[in-house]
Amino acid sequence: MSAVNQHPYFPQSLDLSGYTPPTQSPFVLVAVMGGTLGAVLVGTYVAFTRRRVRGWALNRSDRLAAMWFVLCAVLHCLYELYYLLHFRTLAATRDILASTWKEYAKSDSRYLAQVPLVLMLESITVAVTGPLCLVAAYGIWAQSLGVRHIAQLCASVLHLYSVVVYFGTEMMAAESNCRPEALYYYGYFLAMNAPWVVVPVVLATQSFGAISRGMRMSKVD
Repeated sequence: MSAVNQHPYFPQSLDLSGYTPPTQSPFVLVAVMGGTLGAVLVGTYVAFTRRRVRGWALNRSDRLAAMWFVLCAVLHCLYELYYLLHFRTLAATRDILASTWKEYAKSDSRYLAQVPLVLMLESITVAVTGPLCLVAAYGIWAQSLGVRHIAQLCASVLHLYSVVVYFGTEMMAAESNCRPEALYYYGYFLAMNAPWVVVPVVLATQSFGAISRGMRMSKVD
């Protein structure tokens, strides 16, 4: 491997000129991300648990859905927005957000290689899916069923579409963009993205049912 390609990513032929390794250890980066997202989840749970609408508390299902959508909104509208703003210089950037992206890129180097597909998916996620998640969370907060379920269904379908394209293009690639260690493929690439398959299926099914029931009731009226 030439000097210009000295990096930990696959394929090893990937040219990342100007690459600088993170100054933080992988443990610190994972702990920072986990701690931050954990705080978002706890804060959301507390806020929505205290919420009263016409004197009634939100049920457990609504609180869990709110936690999901607030978490997604934070990731999409802040963390992934950072990526879009810095993707051209990410390999050479050394701040902690860039370092967390570099750590994740060990499972998918396309994030450092400026691959158009990834940039397009991230653009849709930041511009459309993230705001839809905020609208869905608001719908739960206000107990506006129409707003909540339309936004929830749209956001869930977009999540599923993005993950299918994301996984599918990697699996069909001529060369893997993931390091060969099990941690990166099963831990980072698969496990970290799996919630964006499982949860959207559940939420999309819920919203489809709620919208269908509403339409049947409107016909009866």
